[in-house]
Amino acid sequence: MDENSNTTQINELLFNEAPASWNTRYVDPHGFECQITLRAVSGQELLEKVSGAISHLLENECVPYSYRGGYRGNTNKVSKDGNNKGDGQSNSQAWCPIHQCEMRFWEKDSKSWYSHKVDDSWCYGRKERS
Repeated sequence: MDENSNTTQINELLFNEAPASWNTRYVDPHGFECQITLRAVSGQELLEKVSGAISHLLENECVPYSYRGGYRGNTNKVSKDGNNKGDGQSNSQAWCPIHQCEMRFWEKDSKSWYSHKVDDSWCYGRKERS
């Protein structure tokens, strides 16, 4: 065995990438943004793992997260002691009634506002003035 093939075998052992992987982000019931990556040796095995992971996340009241659209689902905030704060999606200042997603709170120069990104522009949760 020559030196090059030996190096190749060592590199394959050290940097072996799974042939199939799935990555998703979600928000846990306390509002933390989380990420999970599953790996498998085949697409079929990966799909089975994904199905189980999604079931587990939903059973534990986690909601899907999307950078462009915020997370979907309940926007009630949960305090450190576990009590619900707020009154749901429709009455929350942080909820965009146009795009049905949560908006992010911003502060600058003693001003504050909520907004979220839509394509290449910002939405402030209200219709444009004509």
